[in-house]
Amino acid sequence: MSARVDALLTAQAVRSHCAQIMALAEQDRAPYFQLHMERMPAAASWVADTIRLQYPDLDVPYHSRWRHFEAGGIDRWRRLADAQGLSGAERARVRIDLVIPSVLLDAGAGPDWGFEDSIGLRLSRSEGLGVASLALFASGALSADPGRPLRSDAAALSGLTEDTLAQAFQVTPSNPLVGLAGRALLLQRLGAAIAARPDIFGTPARIGN
Repeated sequence: MSARVDALLTAQAVRSHCAQIMALAEQDRAPYFQLHMERMPAAASWVADTIRLQYPDLDVPYHSRWRHFEAGGIDRWRRLADAQGLSGAERARVRIDLVIPSVLLDAGAGPDWGFEDSIGLRLSRSEGLGVASLALFASGALSADPGRPLRSDAAALSGLTEDTLAQAFQVTPSNPLVGLAGRALLLQRLGAAIAARPDIFGTPARIGN
């Protein structure tokens, strides 16, 4: 079973399944969309024109969780890392400690939730969740070592409570976050998962290891 699952995670498997979907679309048998190849040149031109309009020098920043941390044009991660004097391998480990829980917390927040950052900027959706998760991480809530707050370790993750998450994400009756309990449970399970693999995550277990 493991070999079959691993095979699905290869680039070859992705190309193979994409080819199957493409073949269905070319036969007009795709259940959820239609393919109009005659419109491809216009679509490609629109994409290229939009990129050049936004980034005339074609220096396009990669899209990822890291862009959400920079909502409002503020590089919050760099400020945090520089303030703590992080460098080299430890800076890389801390980045991993931060981004994995943050990505796992990024599911639909609901239409009524928002997060107000330290300068009063209110953010919603993925940007809000990203900045809120960065604040959670910076608070040391994901570390069981008070002397090393910027880390995500098994002990802290496994013991993370819904109340802690609610406080960090500014959840109130008037600012409800969809799936709060599920998010807390997900991080608890992450803690258990890394604790079960000391060969990968060390002892005590830390994501950045």
